[in-house]
Amino acid sequence: MQIKYLGVIVNPKAGAGKIAIEKIASRAIEKFSYCEIIRSNPVGREGTMKIARELASGVDAILVIGGDGTMSDIAYSLFRSGMDTPIIGIGAGSTNAGPLITAKAKEIDQIDPGKLSLKEVGGILAVLNDKQLGLGFNDIVFGDTILTTIKGKVVQVSAAQFMKGKKIPSPPAMAGTETSEVVIERKGTTKLIHRGLFGQMFASPLEERYLGKGLAGGTSLASALGLPAGIAITSEPLVNYSIVQEEFLEIEPIITKTASFREGDEVIVHGLKEGIYLNIDGNPLAIIKPDDEVRLSYIPDAIKILKVL
Repeated sequence: MQIKYLGVIVNPKAGAGKIAIEKIASRAIEKFSYCEIIRSNPVGREGTMKIARELASGVDAILVIGGDGTMSDIAYSLFRSGMDTPIIGIGAGSTNAGPLITAKAKEIDQIDPGKLSLKEVGGILAVLNDKQLGLGFNDIVFGDTILTTIKGKVVQVSAAQFMKGKKIPSPPAMAGTETSEVVIERKGTTKLIHRGLFGQMFASPLEERYLGKGLAGGTSLASALGLPAGIAITSEPLVNYSIVQEEFLEIEPIITKTASFREGDEVIVHGLKEGIYLNIDGNPLAIIKPDDEVRLSYIPDAIKILKVL
């Protein structure tokens, strides 16, 4: 793909830290020095999404330096606006595990702008009480903690405090209650997936990495059958960086329920514990009340990205 005009969005608060982010951004931008660069350093989620929409109409691609959450916000903004401007994602966050990452920071030298290929990526749309919240390309998690970086180390912090701008290490709580219910609506029928207590719930697009890995449970077969998305409901919170090996061995065995869904299906969740958050690609976006209803649906080809051939 020929890139003449390149938009650049840098998240200075991504996991690598402001000084490191600037170095990463400089290296990435240098790769596209032949382009006309339009750079922006937006503030906050809404600012990032607004800038993405404004840039998209005047550039051939948008180079994003940040983490999975930053990529997700920009992709969602383009999706909502009906724009197909592709993203070049440079991972500089805490995990960088999502499919919108073109290359991690340490892989920038491997990027050849002339050999980037266009790829369409599907995501999971989250709707809370009929209001769209965002698209998940890595995972959507129901829990009260998230992963972030403190002094270069990935740690688990309170989602509530994170939304206030604070990083406070915290152990996770059970997300489900006795009245929790998860169902899938498919072709006019409703299938019960889970009712009652649970540790955490995850929703994610399925990838080839699950193929042939029986340890992944039902997602292994779902991936082999070409199903695009799945959910997992665990008996204990799995995003738990505050636990040590001995504690974990005492907890085992952990039971995981999995189910698959595809375009046209809806996963419906309600009855969650007070204080649980809906986290999309590492971003806590909304606190969920017990009487709230969350709907998840798979959107194929939601966003275009540029990948290394």
